[in-house]
Amino acid sequence: MLEVQRIDGIEVGNTLGESVLWNSREHSVWWTDIEACKLYRLSWPGRELEVFETPERLCAFAFTDRDDCIVAAFESGFALFDYRQGKVLWQKTLLEKGSGLRFNDGKVDREGRFWVGTMVTAATDEPAGVLYCLEPSGVVSEHARDIFISNGCCWDLNSSHFYFADSKRRIIYRYKFDARRGDISQREVFARTMIGRYPDGATVDSEGYLWSAQWGGARIQRYAPDGHLAGAIPVPVSQPTSVTFGGPDMNLMFVTSAKQGLNEWNLAREWQAGHLFVLETPFKGALGFRFSTTQLLEKTACQEPT
Repeated sequence: MLEVQRIDGIEVGNTLGESVLWNSREHSVWWTDIEACKLYRLSWPGRELEVFETPERLCAFAFTDRDDCIVAAFESGFALFDYRQGKVLWQKTLLEKGSGLRFNDGKVDREGRFWVGTMVTAATDEPAGVLYCLEPSGVVSEHARDIFISNGCCWDLNSSHFYFADSKRRIIYRYKFDARRGDISQREVFARTMIGRYPDGATVDSEGYLWSAQWGGARIQRYAPDGHLAGAIPVPVSQPTSVTFGGPDMNLMFVTSAKQGLNEWNLAREWQAGHLFVLETPFKGALGFRFSTTQLLEKTACQEPT
C-alpha cells in the first residue's frame, strides 16, 4: 500500500457520489450524487459546501468557459446547465425513458470534446452501452459499442492514448487516440482487476500513471503506463467511485463513494459510506480541461423565437 495522510472525510452521505473534479479557477472540488439529482461544490481549503438540484440524474459533467454553467451528461443525454439558475440552456436527448440505459462516466479531452459512455440498467445480459463524444459544435458521434458499464474515461499526458473501463467485465482498456480528429482505435487490454473489484472512475497523474477507483475493493489502484500495478491507497469504504487530484499544490486526492446497495449490516460497519474523502499524497495530478459553450449557445439563440 502507498503511504498517504488522510486529511478529512466530508460527511455528505451520498447514495451514489461520482464524477469528482477539481476546479482550479475557483479552488473548489465538485461532484454529483447521481441518484439524489444533486451537484456538490466544496470550496478548498475553506470547506464551504453548496448543493444544487438537477432536473434529472446528473451522471457526469465538466466545467465550461461560461460562469455558473457545466456541460452535463444527464441520464438521458447531453446538456448545458446553469446550476445557479437551475436552467437548461441547451439539450440533446439520446435515450428514451424505459430504454434500460442511462449515461454514466465521462470527461473533456484536451481539444474540448466531452466523452461520455452509457451503461445498462435493466436486468439483461446484453452489453448495449455506447461511448459518445459531444463536440463544442453540438455534433454527437459514437465511438464504441458492446459495453455494459462505461467508466474511467481519461487520457495520457500527451493525448496519444485514451483509457476506458467496462466495469462489469473488470477490464480497463487503452485505445490509440487521435487528438486532432477526435477518434479512437486499436483497443487493447490495459489491466484486469481481481474478482469482486470493479474499475470505476479514473484519472492520470503528472507522471502519467493511471489511478482507478475500485468499486468493491476499498482502494484506489495506481497503474504504470505499461499496465503494471504500481501500488494502491486504501479507503475506509468498500465502494469508492471516482478520484481526482486538486488543492493548491495538486497533491490532494479527492475520492467519492457510494452507499447504494449496502445492507444494514454493511452500512453499520461502513458508516462513512457515501462520504467524500480527502487524502494528502506524494503525487500530483494534472489539470483538467473545459468545454466551450459559444457555438451551442449561439445556435440556441438563433433558434429562439423573437
